[in-house]
Amino acid sequence: MLFQRWASDTIGRWFAINIVVAVIIAAGMNAAFAAFAGVWAKPGIGDVGLIDQTVAIARMLDGAPRAWRAKLATAASNATYDVTWIPDETSIGLPLDSIVFRSAGKKVRTLLERPTARVVAYEPGDLDLHGHPVTTYGLAISLSDGSWVRFVTSQRSWGLNASTRTLLTAAFAVICSLLVATLASRRLARPMERFARQAQRFGADVNAPPMEASGPVEIRLAGQAFNVMQARVQRYVADRTTMLAAISHDLRAPLTRMRLRGEFIEDDEQQRKLFRDVDEMQAMVDASLEFFRDDHEQEPSTRFLLSELINTVVDDFRDAGHDVTFDAPGNITYEGRPLTLRRAIANLVDNAIKYGCRATVRLRSGEAWVEIVVDDEGPGIPEDLRETVFRPFYRIEGSRNRQTGGVGLGLAAVRSAVRGHGGDITLESRPAGGLRVRVKLPIITAG
Repeated sequence: MLFQRWASDTIGRWFAINIVVAVIIAAGMNAAFAAFAGVWAKPGIGDVGLIDQTVAIARMLDGAPRAWRAKLATAASNATYDVTWIPDETSIGLPLDSIVFRSAGKKVRTLLERPTARVVAYEPGDLDLHGHPVTTYGLAISLSDGSWVRFVTSQRSWGLNASTRTLLTAAFAVICSLLVATLASRRLARPMERFARQAQRFGADVNAPPMEASGPVEIRLAGQAFNVMQARVQRYVADRTTMLAAISHDLRAPLTRMRLRGEFIEDDEQQRKLFRDVDEMQAMVDASLEFFRDDHEQEPSTRFLLSELINTVVDDFRDAGHDVTFDAPGNITYEGRPLTLRRAIANLVDNAIKYGCRATVRLRSGEAWVEIVVDDEGPGIPEDLRETVFRPFYRIEGSRNRQTGGVGLGLAAVRSAVRGHGGDITLESRPAGGLRVRVKLPIITAG
């Protein structure tokens, strides 16, 4: 059972595969770097181009008279290496028995065609007779008469010591591991990112389409559970809205009967008061129906020019003779429900004109938010009532009462529209006096 669970497409299996692949790739890259760094930072004696040339010179000196060998060796020296003929092995200056003979010795003997030839190859870091490390590459070859010829290259300025090489290798291994781990984790985190974006989208739009379940088994199961929950919430919202809309619609019939019966009241004052109450209740029912209809029949989201939409609303109020100004840095696009936002903005501008004589609308955009600010020059709203005014049918006495029109659903409808987009609305006092309404709408990244 445990093996079957691991063998399926689970998060545990994804983790195991990603870790194994990351370790293999990192180890391979580290091995490749170590091999490259070994040649680059401290190439072996066989990798510096010394052996082939030295063998040819050694064969020449071996065939020359002893009296000529010192001068011939000096003549063979160049900018790459120095050649020295040594009459006996005691003058070499190197411990012949303690030096580790590398593969260079075998190659030299093969090229010389002398299997018994003695060869000493040394590199930077090897020790001389006095125990001091040498700093050059060298090759000493015995000739057939027992004398020696030594070839010494100049010190390589690009050579690195052991600690530096180890530090570079470790740093490269860490960088490779981080790179591979990042790529592997991105593959594992992508389904979770899609899940988070869909949850964010559902928070902004209750009618968002269901999530496409993909990725490991656990994430697919979570996605399916999320889709079931989303469907239940959508049904609950739809049923609640339909029920409230039906109640508001059914109230129209008794209101109509009350008006008809009021016609038979002989007292004009009582009849006038009754008709006023009926008219007010009718206005509340009509506003409620409009509110619930807008909430129930939500339009699909689309990408549009928010700056142009607000400018159209402002132009409509200007054409009606109202003092409205609009300020925006340029064309700002937004993805949402344009008709819903148009009604909400028009409601805010209408309130600003109704209670503050004029309205100033500003639009700003950032990386994560779009902000709409509507200012008026009215009496404002007391701070302790700035949350209460969003209650349906609530109206402030004084300048903001039912005599000016409205039934107290304006700000409630605006907040419903704004929060339906995942944003929020706040009320503030302007420094120069009046009310400032600030609407912030999130920019949702498509999943």
